[in-house]
Amino acid sequence: MTDRQRIDRVTATPVSIPATRTCTWSLGRSYGHTRTIVEVTTKDGLTGLGEAPTHKVAPLIAGIFAERLKGLLVAETSTARMSCLGTHRDYGYLADPTSELAFSAVEIALWDVLAQAVALPLFRLLGGPVRERAPFGAYAYTVALEESHAETDVPEMMADIARESIARSGAQLYEFKIGRHSVDCDISTVNAVREAVGPRVELAVDANLAMPIDAARRFLDGTRAAKLSMVEEPVALLQDMERLRMDYGVPVSTHCTDPEKLRSFAAIDGVVGDLNSDGGIRGVMRLATIMRSMGKRFWLRSNGETGIGGAARCHLGIACTELDRPAQSLLNWCEDDLIEGEPWHVRSGGVRPPDTPGLGIRLDRKAFKHYADRFQRDGPFSRYDAP
Repeated sequence: MTDRQRIDRVTATPVSIPATRTCTWSLGRSYGHTRTIVEVTTKDGLTGLGEAPTHKVAPLIAGIFAERLKGLLVAETSTARMSCLGTHRDYGYLADPTSELAFSAVEIALWDVLAQAVALPLFRLLGGPVRERAPFGAYAYTVALEESHAETDVPEMMADIARESIARSGAQLYEFKIGRHSVDCDISTVNAVREAVGPRVELAVDANLAMPIDAARRFLDGTRAAKLSMVEEPVALLQDMERLRMDYGVPVSTHCTDPEKLRSFAAIDGVVGDLNSDGGIRGVMRLATIMRSMGKRFWLRSNGETGIGGAARCHLGIACTELDRPAQSLLNWCEDDLIEGEPWHVRSGGVRPPDTPGLGIRLDRKAFKHYADRFQRDGPFSRYDAP
């Protein structure tokens, strides 16, 4: 590292990008995604890109973090984290998680610019490829009945989406949202989707904690023939997830990434992490190792990220041994990925980043300005609109 590879400037810009379809799930519906795009520029003119969910992180990054980061070498990621977040948190203090989300975007950008500085693709800087492609499944929200649809329409509509998604992506796993509609509707939908994708594609569902345990039992009874490979958060309590796993033999997963809590629930099979909530690139790699040591599979959720966060997840998927289960991908639900060139859509069940320095992406400045202006004009999209 030279003195020219010190941080000179950090910017944070909120963007609001419409979705290609209404994003409907058990907790509400949304018509787009609001993200904050971070640019870290060094004295020698290299710029790294990162992103985080919500617009709320932008003033924290631009107003506080930027000054603390200025002058640090881009390789000093641990120093940067300590400068922005401190050394520890008080267990008894219910801290706003905004600061963790904010730094995760900075951390992604630091890795991008560091990899550019040493002229390596990020996945090589992270240890090199352990597989040819980052594995991704096909993923879908459910149908918004508010758009003049009836519950009886849902199974066929979701089967059509599944059929098209698998044909386009070549994914070996298809996952979609349940828990928004009645249990009978969810049962019919799972069975229709299974028929649409055929027996060789793994089928998983995500309820986002929405089902009472009796409803979850009825759902699992009604979908036995579909041979679900994973049910993500069918109920709200970890002990009830474990009980369902033991009673039905269908694998279950959770977004709980706290190893201390999970030690009490050995039967829970999978843990679904988040690039931003779980400490950025370094945090995800550490957490993946911990979860594998506990006998749990670990993969990453999709949270409406643009091509920036998507690229970071691709590099992780190639370099992190433990990320062997297909991750979630929602890039095709986003109107624009903000990246120059073709979007990194899932093909043949995965994505291979280009063998170019850093994340291998460049910001599409025209699109970036368009969606930044949209945020300034219309504000953020909500993900928790009333059902």
